[in-house]
Amino acid sequence: MKKIGVPLIAVFLMASLLSCTGKKEPDQKTDSDALGKILATVNGVPITEYDVNLNLRRVVHGEKVPPEATQNILQNLVRNELIYQQSMELGLDNNQEYRRKLSEAEAQLRDYKRKEISPLYREYIKNKAVVTDSEAKEYFDKNSKKIQAKVHLGQIYYRGEEAKIAEDYKDLKSGKSFEKVALRRFPNLPKGMKDPWDLGYLYWSQIPASWQDSIDRLNPGQVSDIIKGPNERFWLIKLVDRTVDPNITFATEKERIVEILRKQKADELSETMLSQMREKSKIVFPK
Repeated sequence: MKKIGVPLIAVFLMASLLSCTGKKEPDQKTDSDALGKILATVNGVPITEYDVNLNLRRVVHGEKVPPEATQNILQNLVRNELIYQQSMELGLDNNQEYRRKLSEAEAQLRDYKRKEISPLYREYIKNKAVVTDSEAKEYFDKNSKKIQAKVHLGQIYYRGEEAKIAEDYKDLKSGKSFEKVALRRFPNLPKGMKDPWDLGYLYWSQIPASWQDSIDRLNPGQVSDIIKGPNERFWLIKLVDRTVDPNITFATEKERIVEILRKQKADELSETMLSQMREKSKIVFPK
């Protein structure tokens, strides 16, 4: 089946902006400015510079366009609009194949509108999630022990191989050293090369959220239970060492804390708004 292209979607987008709905439409002047100067109207339907340029791009590829070519395009658009309006009067839009293609284009338009508006919605939510200095300071004071810590970690990592990490976990529980079990993943490791499972010292902002609770419960030398993350990822984490860095203060971490709290607030606000929308909306899944 031939896919309907972006130009047709643009046509339906214009139609949707001009149609009468129950909500307030965007500023028509702004929409007209985006589409350029109105070059003609056919029974009140505007044909704009955008319409002409859209058609020119189909037939011209980087060449200089003479004025007569632009005028010819405009005349063709007027002609096509007249044919379209006459076809509507004749009821030709009831043709089954035409209706099918029209439905496909409208579905593409709805999908396009949803995707394009989503980043604007996320930005709106983010701007509503305001974090005060006092909230950030309270978070630091409550979590200062974790924030000021530096942890030296080692990891055994698998993706999509739960059985293998379960085997490694079993071997660790039986008394095998973490380093020997980790080394099995790197049988041809060159001599003198840094151990690839050794992550070195990490700060709190560098530690994945899925690890944090497990690491907080470990003492130096201990290994976590199997940690499962998104996308079928699995880890065993060893806490080699934990130290306190006195150079870490509220001032050095404020920006990171604000971002964490802003994301938390944004997620909560998004969930609240979505729940409210669900409650007042009628959602039907036909059987």
